[in-house]
Amino acid sequence: MSPSRLLALISLGLIAGFAGLNLLAGVLADGARLDLTEGRLYRLSPGTMEVVNRLEEPVTLTFYYSRGSAARYPALRAYGARVREMLRGLAARSGGRIRLAEIDPAPFSVEEDAAIAAGLEAVPTEDGGQLFFGLAGSNAIDGTAVIAFFDPAEEARLEYEIVRVISELERTRTPVIAIISSLPFAPNLDGRSANPVIDALAQTYEVRWLDDRFTSIPEADALLLLHPGNLDEQQLYLVDQFALARGRVMVAVDPLAHLALRTGPDGLPPINALRTSRLPRLLTQWGVAYDPTYVVMDRAHGLPVQVSEAGRTRTRAYPLWFAVPPSGLSADMPATSALERGVNVGSPGLLTARSGAETVFTPLIQTSPDGSLVDADIAGTSPSPDDLQRNYSPDENAPLTIAARVSGPISTAFPDGPPTGEIRLEASAHIEGPSEADIIVIADADWLDPAYYLRADGMAGEQMVADNLSLALNLADALAGDPALVSLRSRAGSTRPMARVDALRARAEARFVELQDELRAELADAEGALARLSAAGEASALGGAGATSAARAEALRERIVTARAALRDVERGFRAEIEALERSLHLWTLWVPPLIVLLAGGIFTLVRRRRQA
Repeated sequence: MSPSRLLALISLGLIAGFAGLNLLAGVLADGARLDLTEGRLYRLSPGTMEVVNRLEEPVTLTFYYSRGSAARYPALRAYGARVREMLRGLAARSGGRIRLAEIDPAPFSVEEDAAIAAGLEAVPTEDGGQLFFGLAGSNAIDGTAVIAFFDPAEEARLEYEIVRVISELERTRTPVIAIISSLPFAPNLDGRSANPVIDALAQTYEVRWLDDRFTSIPEADALLLLHPGNLDEQQLYLVDQFALARGRVMVAVDPLAHLALRTGPDGLPPINALRTSRLPRLLTQWGVAYDPTYVVMDRAHGLPVQVSEAGRTRTRAYPLWFAVPPSGLSADMPATSALERGVNVGSPGLLTARSGAETVFTPLIQTSPDGSLVDADIAGTSPSPDDLQRNYSPDENAPLTIAARVSGPISTAFPDGPPTGEIRLEASAHIEGPSEADIIVIADADWLDPAYYLRADGMAGEQMVADNLSLALNLADALAGDPALVSLRSRAGSTRPMARVDALRARAEARFVELQDELRAELADAEGALARLSAAGEASALGGAGATSAARAEALRERIVTARAALRDVERGFRAEIEALERSLHLWTLWVPPLIVLLAGGIFTLVRRRRQA
């Protein structure tokens, strides 16, 4: 056999072997993943596998993705690859329980009609076309669930949203949550609420609202009391009996609810708005001590607010509104242990365990050891950061608890039976207890305000800066939903911020801002002095001013010109330093690594040649 023919046969054999090896790997190693990313972005969580493994009937997931349209948007294309990889990983690990189909719907096609009929949202593109990027799920009994559009801004919730679809297809009924609230949260006629938490709950649960005149509590898996109004004795009794019968309650009370007092379009707060909420008799009976006359603050983690000082606007930490980092959240409860960004609160109250209670009081959210108390009436006057810092004294009992879980046996707060009133209550249906209960109490309502956890970004839209929304959904799942979903909501996104660069930029900006403030203050002082001389007619010799006054005015003018020039120099210096920082980064990240590789290769080649010589 000639050498050329032998080489051709060897080449064909290698190609065939490589193809066969790939086919064999596709069969034997299908679903195997090696995830080396920092946040384990492609690793499926235990909660995900729990939902997948309990599927008794197969579900079908149809991934609608307009590849051609998405190719023009690099960020969307990269996110599409991540979504596809996660869906394929789920299908591969499901053992046939999940059937995945991917469709690229062409314009005016049957597939496009199917995507629209399934409830997916078509996003218009620059060329006038439509882009589909969503998921439709179905089960064997015609149940459906949809993700209308995979929003890249919600990347941290990607796994949760996909698994939520599977969980909805797996369950036999939709859990019910009843809500009692004095806050303006109830949905409008279009079904949209004024609060993202309520909208998110409505996607997973059947939400039933009770107005302030409610005379009964419907059958529900859990009851949420969100800054409840002043309930009468009979309404308190209905809540008491629900807690004894169902044992699943979440309470959010507040000594100073800014959310309830927020002004409307007319510039006035809502009618009958309540600054303070309480739940008399019930909290005490459940083993919780709560005094609405005190507000908790924490100067160690105060949220930034803008204040005006000497005519200048500065950003200062405000102890009454503060962030609770992950270290201040309970690591023993999945609803809080999985939160990586912490929770932001506003003027919360203090919770303590009632002495002699049979229930177990477990803190869920606490301040730092620097936590302190202030009178609620003082906090209600909106004191400045300086006023709060001036008399600040850490409480001897800090860390202070602002949210807790109460579990164990509870008994009725109405041992004499149902109270009399307009509501007809059957004494024969009275539950005395004890009954096992799982109750969540949070001494704050402002954590539900999107202003505390969403930040508007002109380029990227709304950005989640705290895990308040995830906390609300986690608690709802723990009480009424699927506990397996709790650990999926707060996973890290794939974006990798350049922390060192941001820190360098922040330090440079702080230094130049300080110089700017000094120069602007000097400029304002000089301009003010010159304005006073001008008003008195002493700024110019032509106006009759004396030689001393005219010379002073001329010196002020020169001072103003010098200050403005220095201010421009500072601004140019800031831009120059940032540009130098960017050039340095380009050098060390783009040029130095390949140069090192080339240098190492050259050295290796020289050493090898010398040895051969």
